[in-house]
Amino acid sequence: MALSISNIVNVQLNTVPKSAPRKDFGVVALFTPEAGIAFNDAVTRYVYVQSQQEVEQLFGSNSETSKASFPFFSQSPRAKQLIICRWQKSGTTIPQTSNKLSGAVLNNDLDDFKNISNGYFKFIVGDKTLEIKGVNLTKSTGLHNVATKIQEKLTTLTAGVTITYDDVGNRFIVTSSTAGVHSDTVMKYAFDDGQDGQYIGAMLKLENGQALSEKGVAQIVLKAEKVNQALFNVAEVNNSWYGFTFAAQLTDPQIESCAKYAQSNTKLFGVNVIRAENLEWKATNIFKKLYDAQLDHTLAIFDKDDLYAASSALARLLSVNFAANNSTMTLKFKTQPGITADDVTATEHNKAKRLGINTYTYYDDVAMISEGTVIGGKFADEIVILDWFTDAVQKEVFARLYKSPTKIPLTDKGQAVLISAVEKVCLEGINNGAFASGQWTGDGFGSLKTGDYLEKGYYVWAAPMDTLSDSDKEQRTATPIQVAVKLAGAIHFVDIIVNYNR
Repeated sequence: MALSISNIVNVQLNTVPKSAPRKDFGVVALFTPEAGIAFNDAVTRYVYVQSQQEVEQLFGSNSETSKASFPFFSQSPRAKQLIICRWQKSGTTIPQTSNKLSGAVLNNDLDDFKNISNGYFKFIVGDKTLEIKGVNLTKSTGLHNVATKIQEKLTTLTAGVTITYDDVGNRFIVTSSTAGVHSDTVMKYAFDDGQDGQYIGAMLKLENGQALSEKGVAQIVLKAEKVNQALFNVAEVNNSWYGFTFAAQLTDPQIESCAKYAQSNTKLFGVNVIRAENLEWKATNIFKKLYDAQLDHTLAIFDKDDLYAASSALARLLSVNFAANNSTMTLKFKTQPGITADDVTATEHNKAKRLGINTYTYYDDVAMISEGTVIGGKFADEIVILDWFTDAVQKEVFARLYKSPTKIPLTDKGQAVLISAVEKVCLEGINNGAFASGQWTGDGFGSLKTGDYLEKGYYVWAAPMDTLSDSDKEQRTATPIQVAVKLAGAIHFVDIIVNYNR
């Protein structure tokens, strides 16, 4: 036996761990109290949808869910993904279901079935083998009639199962007559035992590898959940979304609960304001309460006619690709396809502006969003930019620590590795237009002083490692990294002075 070459040359492969992914700011969650056909069980909390047609198929074209998703899909450009999420607003009972065998989509048409004069197949229900034979389909008038002729054979066997044709799925489904959990009616797939005649189990798409054997479930009673419970329950199984709104009108306590959730979980809550009373500067107004509480992760749109204008605003605001060049934007001046611009009075506009509520109205004959702010008056694009930046910095610094094959030393050289990770994200902010050079008006730190000009648009600094306390050294805690970034902002207003003479 030859000796291994590894005795001379030993090569080992160091695997590179996968770092934590950055948050995707282009995902919007639409919470709905409607079940449709998407939430007809006890466990499904969300579904991904790619088009308005898909939403209508799941919830119906006249559903509130469909009405709320329409502005999202009408917007262009828009956030890249919409998730429909479950809000069990009211308690409900999900009826028990039966054991069934659901066939795959058919690839044979009626003429193929009409060639069958002596069809047969077998399948198992519980511990009983059912032998269907002598099926004559030559005079079938449709696929429903094919199912009827097979059912006639099942009836003579007193099998306790029913076969039907599903128009929507273009498939055959065999269902137990007894609903609930019953092991004695669990179905297994069709098979061919080689008897005389024409085997049709494969044509019916009921074979193993084609069909799906589903077990019946007992009746399920679901309790009502509050909005914050719905938000938490969805986030527990899928926390990839950043923006969220509702396919329903919320009460004041529900709005407050959502605003607090968004603030504490770094998400953006889109809410529709439909009452003029909500523009008033009074303590009883829920939006004044949000203003006083500085809940600046709430994006509100005042619209007298359209109930789901916030869906369109979120879709547009969260369409930014932060990896692209000059991709950041302001929400002001944007249009809302599918939303009717309001006839907003100057008084209503100024009341809304004071609270940070947006309006969608005409300037002369041009419809646009004004002012592009969140509750409190901060600009919505800057809220998203800073959320993106903090998430990206966190993930980049973590990646340097996690992916390093050797330790990063607790020295100035090691700290430089982490500083470079922060500067990488700062450069991304320069590239996408979030940051720009300008005068620093904040407090100074490191060598940065108030009034200094940030030529690069950012400044990153950390104290030398020699300044660490003994306890921090023992805990292997680096000196804090401090970052100054100069937001590029956006031009929203301009004064033009015209001089003339004769």
